[in-house]
Amino acid sequence: MMCDKLRNTNEPLTSAYSRDQRPFTITAPATATDRNQSSKSTSSRMPKLYNGVYSGQCGALSPPDLMEAQPKLLPKPRSNSSGSTGRNSKYWIFSMIIERSAGPKRIEIDGDDADTPLEAILPAEPPAEVCLLRDSPFRILRAAESGNLDDFKRLFMADNSRIALKDAKGRTAAHQAAARNRVNILRYIRDQNGDFNAKDNAGNTPLHIAVESDAYDALDYLLSIPVDTGVLNEKKQAPVHLATELNKVKSLRVMGQYRNVIDIQQGGEHGRTALHLAAIYDHEECARILITEFDACPRKPCNNGYYPIHEAAKNASSKTMEVFFQWGEQRGCTREEMISFYDSEGNVPLHSAVHGGDIKAVELCLKSGAKISTQQHDLSTPVHLACAQGAIDIVKLMFEMQPMEKRLCLSCTDVQKMTPLHCASMFDHPDIVSYLVAEGADINALDKEHRSPLLLAASRSGWKTVHLLIRLGACISVKDAAARNVLHFVIMNGGRLTDFAEQVANCQTQAQLKLLLNEKDSMGCSPLHYASRDGHIRSLENLIRLGACINLKNNNNESPLHFAARYGRYNTVRQLLDSEKGSFIINESDGAGMTPLHISSQQGHTRVVQLLLNRGALLHRDHTGRNPLQLAAMSGYTETIELLHSVHSHLLDQVDKDGNTALHLATMENKPHAISVLMSMGCKLVYNVLDMSAIDYAIYYKYPEAALAMVTHEERANEVMALRSDKHPCVTLALIASMPKVFEAVQDKCITKANCKKDSKSFYTMVTHGRVELLAHPLSQKYLQMKWNSYGKYFHLANLLIYSIFLVFVTIYSSLMMNNIELKAGDNKTMSQYCNMGWEQLTMNLSQNPSVASQIRLDSCEERINRTTAILFCAVVIVVYILLNSMRELIQIYQQKLHYILETVNLISWVLYISALVMVTPAFQPDGGINTIHYSAASIAVFLSWFRLLLFLQRFDQVGIYVVMFLEILQTLIKVLMVFSILIIAFGLAFYILLSKIIDPQPNHLSFSNIPMSLLRTFSMMLGELDFVGTYVNTYYRDQLKVPMTSFLILSVFMILMPILLMNLLIGLAVGDIESVRRNAQLKRLAMQVVLHTELERKLPHVWLQRVDKMELIEYPNETKCKLGFCDFILRKWFSNPFTEDSSMDVISFDNNDDYINAELERQRRKLRDISRMLEQQHQLVRLIVQKMEIKTEADDVDEGISPNELRSVVGLRSAGGNRWNSPRVRNKLRAALSFNKSM
Repeated sequence: MMCDKLRNTNEPLTSAYSRDQRPFTITAPATATDRNQSSKSTSSRMPKLYNGVYSGQCGALSPPDLMEAQPKLLPKPRSNSSGSTGRNSKYWIFSMIIERSAGPKRIEIDGDDADTPLEAILPAEPPAEVCLLRDSPFRILRAAESGNLDDFKRLFMADNSRIALKDAKGRTAAHQAAARNRVNILRYIRDQNGDFNAKDNAGNTPLHIAVESDAYDALDYLLSIPVDTGVLNEKKQAPVHLATELNKVKSLRVMGQYRNVIDIQQGGEHGRTALHLAAIYDHEECARILITEFDACPRKPCNNGYYPIHEAAKNASSKTMEVFFQWGEQRGCTREEMISFYDSEGNVPLHSAVHGGDIKAVELCLKSGAKISTQQHDLSTPVHLACAQGAIDIVKLMFEMQPMEKRLCLSCTDVQKMTPLHCASMFDHPDIVSYLVAEGADINALDKEHRSPLLLAASRSGWKTVHLLIRLGACISVKDAAARNVLHFVIMNGGRLTDFAEQVANCQTQAQLKLLLNEKDSMGCSPLHYASRDGHIRSLENLIRLGACINLKNNNNESPLHFAARYGRYNTVRQLLDSEKGSFIINESDGAGMTPLHISSQQGHTRVVQLLLNRGALLHRDHTGRNPLQLAAMSGYTETIELLHSVHSHLLDQVDKDGNTALHLATMENKPHAISVLMSMGCKLVYNVLDMSAIDYAIYYKYPEAALAMVTHEERANEVMALRSDKHPCVTLALIASMPKVFEAVQDKCITKANCKKDSKSFYTMVTHGRVELLAHPLSQKYLQMKWNSYGKYFHLANLLIYSIFLVFVTIYSSLMMNNIELKAGDNKTMSQYCNMGWEQLTMNLSQNPSVASQIRLDSCEERINRTTAILFCAVVIVVYILLNSMRELIQIYQQKLHYILETVNLISWVLYISALVMVTPAFQPDGGINTIHYSAASIAVFLSWFRLLLFLQRFDQVGIYVVMFLEILQTLIKVLMVFSILIIAFGLAFYILLSKIIDPQPNHLSFSNIPMSLLRTFSMMLGELDFVGTYVNTYYRDQLKVPMTSFLILSVFMILMPILLMNLLIGLAVGDIESVRRNAQLKRLAMQVVLHTELERKLPHVWLQRVDKMELIEYPNETKCKLGFCDFILRKWFSNPFTEDSSMDVISFDNNDDYINAELERQRRKLRDISRMLEQQHQLVRLIVQKMEIKTEADDVDEGISPNELRSVVGLRSAGGNRWNSPRVRNKLRAALSFNKSM
C-alpha cells in the first residue's frame, strides 16, 4: 500500500488530531462476527487513536464520519485561558483510563517536553511514514464509487498512477464508476486519458460492468466516446453477448442506438453470436431487438455449424423461433424455407426440436411447414429420432399433424436401412413399437445386415419388445447376414428361454420353435454352442429339454462339449455328459483332432479335466501326435500336468510326430514352472528328430527362464549340463557365451569339472567373452583363491623377489659405473695434464678458470671404467639373470609363436635384456673403455627395469588396478598424439619458416634453427612453455621479425588449438577412460590371474598338482582372522590379497538383490496361489449352502469358467508379440478359438 507522509493542512481532521501522529492499520469494514473473532489478535497491536476511536473503526469511517463521531465519544472541552491547561484538560479521560489500568503512578509533565499525559506515558517511537485513511491510495476507488468528484480529483492529483489502481477483484476506478452509474467520474477519467478497456479478474471492461449493473447513463456515455465494444471476457463474451444472456432488454435498447460501433455478428464461445444466445435461453425480446435494431442476421452459423433457429429448436425456445419466423416473413422468406435450413450435420430445425424433446417446439416447427420425412446426412428422419428416444407423444403429434407423410416415414430407411420400427425396437420402446405396427409399419422389414426388428431387439436385450413383436406376429425364422436367428440372439444375450418358448407357443406354432433349435449360423454354431460357450446353464438345460441336438458340429468340427471344455464350463460339461448321448460325445475330436480332454488340458481347466477323466475320457492324440499332458505342458499349467500324470503316468515321455516330449514343448513355449514339474516327475532327457534336446532349444531361442529351470534343478541339473548335441557340444560353454546370468546361477549351485585337457581353450572362455560377472563370482573367486594359496602366491612372490634382486644389481651397477669413470689422454699430449686430473678435479679447475674451458676439448680424452670387484660382481649377476630369462623367453616363443610377438611386455623384456648386456660389456673388457653407446644402454636399462617392476604390480589388487588404469590411459594418449601429430608438424614447420632466420638470434631462437628442433620446441610449447616475451616481443620491438603479422597470427591459432583445445581434450579423454578402466580393471586383473595359473599348471608336475587341487572347499568365516601367515600378512598389509572378501571390489558392482527379489516374488506367488485355492474352496462351500437353502440368483444361471472376451485378449496379446519369448513354431492351441472369436 502506498503511504503519504503526514501533511499539516487546514482541514478539521488534521488540525484536530495533529498531536497524535502514530501509525495505524487501515482495514476494510468488518462484520460483527469478524470483529469478535479478531478482537484478541488486534487488541494487542492496535493503539487507540483519534480520541478513543480504534484504527479498525477509523478504517470503516470516512473523515466526515469521524468528525461526527467525536462528540459522542468525548465530552466537550472546557474553555480555559491557558492553552496548556486547555490541552491537558482535553485529555483528562486518558489519564483516568491509564491510572485505573496501570495503578497509581507519579507523572511529571513539562509544558514543553510533554504536551499531553498520553504522550508522557506512552513510549517514544521513532518517526515513521504513516498513511492516513483520507490519503489511502484505495480511497480513490471509494470516491469513484460514491461519485465524489472533488475527493476523486484530490486523490488523483496526489498520485496520477492511482487511476489505474485495482482492488481485489481487479477493478479500476472506471469499473467502479460504471457499476454505480457515475458519469461525472467517467468524464473526468476520460479527460485524464484513463483506460476504459482495462479488464478485471473476470476479463470484464467497464462496458461489461455497466451492462451487468444496469447503469444506463454510464452505458450510454461509454458507447458515445466510443470504447472498444468487441472485447471478450473470460467467458468469451462481448458486452452485447452479456446483455443478451442476462436478458438486459433496456441495455440492449441503449446499445441499439450505437449499433454502428457494435459488431452484432461477432462470435463468442464456439463462435456463437448474440442471436444464438437469445435462441438458447429463449429471450424473445432480446432476439427481437437484435433483429430489428441491430439488423442481426439469423443466417450466420456458429463454429459448430448451427444456425440460431437450430439452437432455438434444440433448446425448445418456441418464443424465439416465432420471432425468427416473423423476421423471415417480413423479408419474403416463408416459414417452410426457414424451417428447412440444414446445419453442419444435415439437421433441420425439426431434428433439433426432437433432440430437445420439447413438444411445443416440435409443434411450432410442424405448424411452420417442417416435413417429418426430411432426412439428415445419415438419412434419418425426425421420426427415427423420436422413436429412438422413446418420445411417443412427439411421434403421435407428427403423424397427426402430417398424416400424408406418415406412410412415407414408416417405410423410410436411414443409412443402415433401418426403419423407425428398427429404432424403437433397438432401444426397447414397446409402446412405440405397438403404435408403429398399429399405424402400418412393416414388422418384418430388414436392415442392412438383414436384421428384422425382432432380431435387432433380441441382439440388444430388449426382451419386452421381443415378446411384443412375437405377439404381434413377427416372423421368428428370419436370419441376419451371419445366418443367426432370434434364438441365437436370445441365448447369446442371456435371455430367458422359458419365456421366449412360452410366447412362441402361445402366439405361433411349436413346430417353428423346434426348427430354430438346431439351426446353424455362418460359423456352423447352433444355439447350443453359444449356451455352452457363455455358460448359460438354464438355457442349456431348456434347449436339451426342448430337443436340441448335443452332437452338432460347427465348421471347425467342434461340438458344444468342445466349447464348454475350452471355456472351463464345469457344470455345462456335466450336463452335456449327463444327457442321453453324453457317453458318445466325450471322445469326439474336432478339426485338429483334439478331444474335449485335449482342449481342457490345453486351457488348464483342472476341474473339467478331472470330470472328463472320471467319466472315462480316452487318451487319444491330436493330428500332431500330442497327448493332453503335452498340451498342458505347452501352456504351463502345472496342476493339470500333475493331475494327468497321477492318472496316466505313461504320458510323461510320449513324443509327438517331431519326436518332441512334453519337456521339449514346454521349453519351446518358455514355461519354466512346467519344466520344473516335468523334471521332478522324472521325464527323460531325450533328443527329437532334429537331434536337439530341451536345453538346446532354450539356448537356441535364448529363453533364460527355461534354461534356468533346467540347469538349476535340485536333482537333475547335472544330467542337463552333461547333454551333448551337434548344435551345442558343451552346455557350459553355450551358457557362458549366450546366457551368462544363467551360468552364474549354475555357479551358485554347484561346481562342475569339464572333461577336457589341462591346456584346453575352454579355460579361457570366460575371459574370451568378457564375462567379468562370472569371473568375479564367489565360486570363481574361491577357486582362484584355492590355487593362489596352494602354489600361486609362492611362485609369484618368488618371481617378484628374483626380479627385485636383478633390479637392485642393475641400479647398483649403473651408479658404480658413473662414479668410477676415469679420463685417459690420447695422442694429444697437451690435453694429458687435464685428462689425468679426473672428473672432479677437472670440473673444479674449469669453474675457477672459465677462459681455459674454451680451449679444452674433452673428446680428446678417453673414458674408461675402473673395474672394481663390486662392478664385476654386479655385471656377472646381471648376465646370469639375462641368460636364464632369455632361455625362458625362447621357450615361450616356441609355444606361443605369433601371440608372443603381439604382447608388448615381451618386447619391453627383450629391449631391457639387450640394453643391460650392452651396459655391462665395459666391465668384461681389458681396457674398460666406455663410450656414448654404453651411456645410452645404461639409461634405457635402468628405465625399463623399473618400468617392468611397475608391470609386475598389476597382479596385486589395490595397486594393480591403478597400474592398469595408467596403461590404459597411456594407450589412449598415444593414439590421440598420433592423430594430432599432424598439428604439431604443421605448427613446427610454420615456426621454423618464421623464426629460423633471425639476424641477431637469441638463445631461445636456436630451438627453431632446424626442422627437428622446431618440432620438438613446438611440442614443448604445447605443454605451456611459450616464452612469449623472449621469443616474440623482444624480437618484434628490435624489428628482427620478418613477418610479424603472420607470426602473431600463427601463434594465436597455436595457443587456441594446442594448449587450450588439445590439452582439454586429452584431459577429457583421460577422465572418460578412467570410468571405462574402472569397469574393466576387475576383468583384466582376474584374466591375468587365470593366465598365471594356467601357465603354471602347464609347467608344474602333474603329481604335485593333484596334491594341491581340491574338489571341495570348506570356508570358516573367522579362520583368516585367527590364523594369518607371514606372506598373507604382508600382502594384506601392503598390497591386499587379491582373493580376500575385504579386497577392493568397488570397481565392479554386483547386483546381489536379484536373488533376494526373485525369492520374495516366488514366496508371494505361492501365497497368492494358496489364497486363490482357499477362496475357491470357500466359493464352493457357499454355493453348496445356497443350493441347500434353495436360494435362486441370476448368478446360478451362469456357469464358471472364462469369458470369450478374456480368451480373445490372451490370443491377441500372444499374436501381437506380447510375450517376448515367442517360439518360432506355429501355435495351434488356440487356433479354433481364435477363428471362432473373430466372428463375434
